[in-house]
Amino acid sequence: MEMIEAILIIILLTIWLVFSVVFLITAIQNFINDRKREQREADKDKHDLEYHEARMKEYRK
Repeated sequence: MEMIEAILIIILLTIWLVFSVVFLITAIQNFINDRKREQREADKDKHDLEYHEARMKEYRK
């Protein structure tokens, strides 16, 4: 009986460890992807502003 309990505890701890590692990897990937997306959005906003300013200069001529 004790052997079965030990095996079940080991299985439970292994499953918990796998889920923890998967959660950690997912959290790190989401953090990295959020940083990349924020940088892309900032670059897009900068480009849009430059384009708008160039169009306004052309329009004023």
